Amino acid sequence: MTRTLTEEQLIATVTRLTSNRLTEYLAAEIVIPEQTEQGLVYHTLDVARLELACELHDQYQMEADALSMMISLIDQMHGLRAELREVLNAVDTQPEPVRQTLIEVIGTARFGRK
Repeated sequence: MTRTLTEEQLIATVTRLTSNRLTEYLAAEIVIPEQTEQGLVYHTLDVARLELACELHDQYQMEADALSMMISLIDQMHGLRAELREVLNAVDTQPEPVRQTLIEVIGTARFGRK
């Protein structure tokens, strides 16, 4: 079972997070809490996102909208890394001649040479 946190628990867990800052981050959709029968709850991923948002806000004076865009880009990068890992695992299962052909094709596409 996944552990969830209430708003109060979240603010106690993320030391730099205040109620006002959380309100800003919710408006910018940096996190989107889950609605449950017990009310709004937050997950472990939300804690990590809010810790990063608070750190970037404090260190670089980034506004909530800019933080939202940056965290979205980080999410996209992590998604692409996961997809690339899947592609590499699929390539790794191919016979050696297929792998060599792929290396040549990718090398040509990336560097314009064989």
